[in-house]
Amino acid sequence: MFPVLGSQSFASANWLTATKMQPHPLNALLDSCFKAIMLNPEGTAPSALFSASKLTDQALNVVYYAKPEELCARAFEAFVEDENPQSRFLVKGSRYSDEAKSGLYPQGEHRQYINMAFKANFSRLGAALHRQRS
Repeated sequence: MFPVLGSQSFASANWLTATKMQPHPLNALLDSCFKAIMLNPEGTAPSALFSASKLTDQALNVVYYAKPEELCARAFEAFVEDENPQSRFLVKGSRYSDEAKSGLYPQGEHRQYINMAFKANFSRLGAALHRQRS
């Protein structure tokens, strides 16, 4: 796990600022999620999701959509919508909303890549939690 940096600290922000994760298989999967969300597939440049979010922030003169915790929240929302389209609790409209059309949610292959990373992470995390309860 990450060291506690304060009550406003998010794992995604810590990842972005190069805070080292403790070596652990679950942390490696979480690292893969963050990379899938915030970087291009080669890991050499910001993702399309980040770039669209940064442009939106610039247009609105805010720093919000490009924050790592916001990128990850919208990517998770898209994952939930793709996995369980009946769930309206966490899902706002990651496919067809104006925000989705402007690139503020993952699209196409990038979305599939993020979803695969989330599936791997949550599958392993669920198995670990199940073993811990047994």
